[in-house]
This record gives sequence, C-alpha cells and structure tokens, in this order.
Amino acid sequence: MRDASGPGAVAVRTPRPSDPLLSAVLAIGRELSARTVLDRTAEAAVDLTHATRAELTVLGRDGEVADRAAVGPEVPQRPGLIETITVAGAAVGTLRVVRTEDEPDFTPADADALATLAEAAGAALGNAHRYERGHRREEWLRATNEVTAVLRTGPPAAEGFGLLARRAREIPGAVLAMVMVPESADTLVAHTVDGVLADRLTGARLGMTDSITGDVYSTGRPRAFEAIAEATIRRSARTFRTLGAGIGVLGPAAFVPLGQQPIGVLVVAKAHGAAPFDDDDIAMIASYAGHAALAVEFAEAQQDRQRLALYEERDRIARDLHDLVIQRLFAIGLGLQGLGRAEEGAPVAPRLAGFVGEIDTTIRDIRRSIFSLQQPANGPYSARGEILRAISEATVTLGFEPSVSLDGPLDSVVPPEIQLDLIATLRETLSNVVRHALASQVMVSVVVDRTATMLVLSVRDDGAGLPAEVGHRGGLTNIARRAERWGGRCHVDSPDGRGTRIDWQVPLRGREN
Repeated sequence: MRDASGPGAVAVRTPRPSDPLLSAVLAIGRELSARTVLDRTAEAAVDLTHATRAELTVLGRDGEVADRAAVGPEVPQRPGLIETITVAGAAVGTLRVVRTEDEPDFTPADADALATLAEAAGAALGNAHRYERGHRREEWLRATNEVTAVLRTGPPAAEGFGLLARRAREIPGAVLAMVMVPESADTLVAHTVDGVLADRLTGARLGMTDSITGDVYSTGRPRAFEAIAEATIRRSARTFRTLGAGIGVLGPAAFVPLGQQPIGVLVVAKAHGAAPFDDDDIAMIASYAGHAALAVEFAEAQQDRQRLALYEERDRIARDLHDLVIQRLFAIGLGLQGLGRAEEGAPVAPRLAGFVGEIDTTIRDIRRSIFSLQQPANGPYSARGEILRAISEATVTLGFEPSVSLDGPLDSVVPPEIQLDLIATLRETLSNVVRHALASQVMVSVVVDRTATMLVLSVRDDGAGLPAEVGHRGGLTNIARRAERWGGRCHVDSPDGRGTRIDWQVPLRGREN
C-alpha cells in the first residue's frame, strides 16, 4: 500500500485482520495458560513457515528442560530455523522449525514470521505467568481466610491443622503437607499429615538440631529444596530418612515456619519430577503459614482472656458470698433471736414472712453462685454462664456491677438458637445503658416460668430514661425483631422519664403440654 500524501511516499505493508501472522499473534496473546501458549505457538510456527515439525522448549532455572511443545513428526536432523524466546529480557527457551530433506529451504519471510512468533510467545508467556501467579495468590488468600476462620475460633485441634495441611497441599498441586509442632524443647512431632505417606509420617518425632524442620523452627527462615531425597542425604538425618525407599515419590519441597516466632513448621512436598517451588511460591506459602499462626495465637489469647474473666468472676462470687450472703444470714439469725425475746402477744407473722423472703433471696443468690462456679474454665459456656459472662464484661464499661436474678431451668429448656438471641439482646441492652442512660444501678432478671413455656428477660436501670420521640429504632429495633422472630414481644417503658425498663419475652414452643 502506498501513502497517498505525495509522490515521494514510501510503500508500507499494513497488516489486516485476515493476515495469518497477525491472526496467530493475536490468538497467542489472548491465552492465559502457559501450556496453551506453547501449543498454539508450535502450531502457528508449522502453519506459517510450512515446516514439517516445530519444537518449543522452555528451560527451568537450572537450565534443564522444564516444558516442551512439539507439532509434526520427527525428522532426520537437518538445519532449520531457531529463535530465542525471552521474557522480561531473560532467555527462557527456544522455538525451532525444520523441514525434510526433499523440501525447499526456509525463506527470509519464514525467518521473519518465526521471529515474530517467538516474540509474541515470550510476551504471552510473561502474561500467562503473571496471571497464574495472580490466580495462585487469590487461591492462597481464599485458603488463608478459610483456615484462619477455623483456627481463630478455638484451639488448633485436628480440624484446624487438618484444614491447614490439606489446603497447603491442594493449591500448589503437592502430594504431601504436614504440620510439625514442638513436643519438647528439643523435639518436634508431626501433628497432622495430609497426602501420601500420611500413615507412616503421622506422629514422627524429629530433633531440633539434626533435621531441616528443626533448623527452620529454630531460625524462623523458610527453606526450599528441589529434591527431598538429596536434601535428606546432605542435611536432614531424620526428617524423611525413616521412609527408606518411600522417599522416592517426593520431589521439590518447601519448609516454612508457622509465624515470626514459630509455633511449628509447615512442610509441603510435590511429586518427584515436578517443577520446584520458586521464590514467589515460598513467599505465598510463608504468608499463608504466618496468618495461620496469628489465628492460633489469637485463639489462645481469647481462651486466656475467657479463663481470666472466669477466674475474676469466681473471685467476685466469693466476695459476694462473704459480703452479702453471709451477712444476710447473720442478720436473719439475729432477727430470729429477737423474736424469741418479743413480748407476748406482739405480731410475729409479718416479721416471719419478711425473714422467709430474705431466706428465699439468699437461696437464689447461692444457687446463682453455684451455677457460676460450675462453669468449666476451658469448656463451653451454658446459658447461665453466657449471661453471667455478658454481665461481667459490661461491669467494666458501666463502672459498677449490675444485680442479677436467674430463675428456672435456663440450661435445659431454652433452645440454643434462642439462647443466642437472648445473649445478643442482653448485650445490646447493657450497651444502650452504657451509652445513653447515665445510670448508677442496673437490675437484670432472666426467668423461665414454672411451666417452662415462657422465657422473660427484664433489664431495669435508674438512668435518664428514654426521650419521648425515640420510638423503636437502632438497637431497640434489633431487640424487638429478635423477639418477633420467635413469636415473642419486647416492651420498652420509661415511667415518668426516670429510668428505663425493657421486658423481652419469648415463648418456648414445643414445651407446652
């Protein structure tokens, strides 16, 4: 085509969409799979240069062939055309085409087409590698969220570490993953093993000073090896030596610490002959292991906090028993002694009724204290335990301790799903008192009636009361909806603008006779 701007214009070749070379370059550039890029490039090389065979070879970091694509039959060795494939300025492989002896030699146009294809293949391989790395990062992030959600909810038992190992094996296409944790100051034990050889490695013990795993745990630095068998012979006297011939199924491996101050070591191994872990792989696995370790540490901190709160609650109960219950019983005893010295004919029944009421109140306080003390330091909380824990936590922000009355079979007749809404309502109500009421006293009552058909939560305070225009909104709306979900109701009252009372009632369906 000639430029129409003047008689001295130079004729240039303008590629059209129907140009086979342009179509091949566009097709290669659209691919996001490195394997497909190799195949399409080899096919296009045969079509565009009319070659008998095309071979595309990709080299690994060690200079050995890492991948290969070929189209066409094998032909006797004959000089052909060869182009270097580069990615980011580094040679990563070659593209070669050959013809049989009875075919004509390649032309300069064939050489130009092959050079263009090699350049397109390099660019496409770079894009494919970036896409695959991004995809792997996305998978590692998804696995990180999944694993940390499990680990941070409790101690790292079989479920948490099992998921940690399984996802670490699946994402890089490995055949083995295991979590090693310290058993003593100088020994690590295989807590969880997922994949091949799990039956032989689970429970295996390693020394801190004579294994790769111990070195990674002690130094906090990840290690990678291209062949487990060679690494075992050179460095690790015991990590995999007990496998004997079984070690032959394992190839490249990565050893990464669980956390900056390691709580263990994550080992991931691919099959023999697989591509080794590169620096990007190691960084992603290390990040995954680090987040898992943080989740474990968070769970342990939560457990410690709950135990501390429970111990503080038990200290408070002991003080209450001494300061309130014992003093109340002492006062009742003095009063009863006084009745014995009362003048003949003096009214005794009203005073006896008052003493009986005091004894009933004392019995309820003692029962509440017994239920609180029965809560295990490390185990799950019952409904009573959750109520007392919520009140104990609110004590810090309120600046004083609410009075509590618990009555009825809360633990045995209130379904778990209603218990969740009960605790959420209690927390929301106490939070509202902290933020709005300016109260100096709060009274909490949770009762299951004698027929075990109704659950009632009452919270009263002596604060500023509710504004006339507040209505049901925000937190109050949430509280009401929780009651309505179970066919119950929520009544909020602020008599004379002095204090607030919230009555939250839910029927216990299925308990009626």
